[in-house]
Amino acid sequence: MAQPKTPKQIEIKINSLKKQVKVLEVKKKKAVLAAKKKVVKKKVVKKKVVKKKVVKRKPAKKKKVVKKRKR
Repeated sequence: MAQPKTPKQIEIKINSLKKQVKVLEVKKKKAVLAAKKKVVKKKVVKKKVVKKKVVKRKPAKKKKVVKKRKR
C-alpha cells in the first residue's frame, strides 16, 4: 500500500484508521457482553468403555466311557 504523502492524504488516512479502531472496539465490547451472558457449560467427560479380553477356553475333554465287561 502506498504511503500518504500530502497532509490531506495523511489526514484521510488517520481518520480511516480511527474509524477502524472504533469499529473494532464496538465488536470487542459486543463479544465481551456475549461471553458474559453465555452460561459456561461443563464439558461432559466421556467414560472409556473398557473392553473385556475374550478368554479362549480349552474344549472340555470327553470322559472315556468305560465299557462293562460281559462275563
